[in-house]
Amino acid sequence: MVKGSKSFIVAVLALLVNIVAQGQERVYVSTDKNAYLAGEDLWCSVYCQDGNTGKYSNLSSVAYLEFHSAQGVEDLIKIPLVEGRGCGRLQIPFDFATGNYSIVAYTKLHGGDSKGDFSGKVVTVYNTVTAEKVDRAVEIVEQLPDAVAVPAGYGDVMIGAKADLQKGVLPVKITNTGMVEASINVSVFHYDELEKNSEGLRSASGTLLERKGDFAETGVTDFAGEVITLEVEPLQWSKDWWKGVYVYMSAKGNEDDLYVGRIDSLGRVTYYTNNMSGDKDLMIEVVDNVAVSARFSGQEGVMQKYKVKVLENKYNHKAGEIPVLKISRKMRGTLDKRSMRMQIGKRFAADSIFNLMPMRTSSYLGAALPLKYNLDDYTRFPTVDDVVREYVSYLRIRTKDGVRGFKVVNQDGNDFSWASKGQALALLDGVPVRDHNMIINMDPLLIKEIQVYPRQIVLNHFVFDGVVKFNTYKGDMGGLKMGENFSIVPHSGVQYPLAFLGDGILENLRYPNYNSTLYWNPLVEVREGETFEFSCPLPKYRGEFKIVVEGIDAAGNGIYKEEVVSIE
Repeated sequence: MVKGSKSFIVAVLALLVNIVAQGQERVYVSTDKNAYLAGEDLWCSVYCQDGNTGKYSNLSSVAYLEFHSAQGVEDLIKIPLVEGRGCGRLQIPFDFATGNYSIVAYTKLHGGDSKGDFSGKVVTVYNTVTAEKVDRAVEIVEQLPDAVAVPAGYGDVMIGAKADLQKGVLPVKITNTGMVEASINVSVFHYDELEKNSEGLRSASGTLLERKGDFAETGVTDFAGEVITLEVEPLQWSKDWWKGVYVYMSAKGNEDDLYVGRIDSLGRVTYYTNNMSGDKDLMIEVVDNVAVSARFSGQEGVMQKYKVKVLENKYNHKAGEIPVLKISRKMRGTLDKRSMRMQIGKRFAADSIFNLMPMRTSSYLGAALPLKYNLDDYTRFPTVDDVVREYVSYLRIRTKDGVRGFKVVNQDGNDFSWASKGQALALLDGVPVRDHNMIINMDPLLIKEIQVYPRQIVLNHFVFDGVVKFNTYKGDMGGLKMGENFSIVPHSGVQYPLAFLGDGILENLRYPNYNSTLYWNPLVEVREGETFEFSCPLPKYRGEFKIVVEGIDAAGNGIYKEEVVSIE
């Protein structure tokens, strides 16, 4: 038996036992508020539980959130999960029509066809750019109906808040008065007429844990991260064309998104990723002869030989009845003010005002740290060959069988002892380049940094004697042309786990704070008897602001508390 295979089999068997023993994964969604404008950020906190035990599920690493109008699915986002908890945001597209939307949430393992209509979180979207409304789902009335009674708060949580106008902040204290730990999300937002008009949606959605509707099991689990399957089709078919064909998949600009797989008899290759975050262009290279370096499309007579696409599972997910949205022309003033504030926020938005929450990371490079060479720190040479020779330790350029390539030596300066071919893995802006000569012939002035990993790396069926990364200033691979069997496939990965804690605004006094959501923390753990404290910046306008705490305690009970603060 191959070394390590026994432990791998044990791990797989343990996973299978876990899947059989676990009940259906049930995904619950909480959002920062109830009402939004098209163009605003919808922040969400996700809770994934084992349907049998009520405890957090550690099986799936991705939750899928579909946004349904009365006309069907309008959008989909993927939320990374760590031990059953996750967060992200939907940047509501400007083509969302005015209306109410239901969030249908599930995992891939339990995300097959619907078993009955799904009732989940319902939110309202107002589109101030277009007059388009969800067909037969919006009613214009002269007078808005009276406020709908919503369920009273529940759970052992107490909120305390009092604005400090002199410092321009709203200090908030949230105390867990219960006997067990609580996992919650916390939001502070402007409690305007749009929010009040959507107040009844919480009654329609039910409490956080009152979800109806299940899904069929699919047999596919996003265990370590999102499972991605590619389908490769030869443009000239021949018998057994798929034998010995490998596919590299990487994401330009992300140096840890690199996978290698072998095509099966159906022309498919499946990657068990560690989660690829954000919208990315997947760089796909089909390799039908690993002994031959890639030829590039700039060469005369070189033609594409394969067509590649990402396979997406299509299931029938049905949302429950979505309430009709009633709106009045009297709401125009509130819509105009909020639209103006949103546009100001968009104008000055920057990543620095958001906060990155803990996320799952697992690199094929392990915990190894590279030797880094920032070329701006050195005298510039006219060729990559000169740069490597003069500055870069553990990296050599050698010629073998008439082909030049990179060779990484170990930390003793010698070849690796059990190298099969002495081949190094060369990456340009995160994309593997098998023809090293293409990088060697680049203009070194396009390269910002070189990183060298003087250690052996195993990627699926391949062993590489070291890794060398070349990062350009623009992240565009220096204009290098793709190889003959390269394809670029757009892919929407999981959301970055972001929060909006307001500290970036407090540090930038010149920021024109007209935000509707003042504070959003999707992942808060408060032990029994303890208090969670924070201060959020007050906006440039005044009015009523609502503090909402929602979540689940360690006993599996739901939590919901709210407090309204009036600031003049």
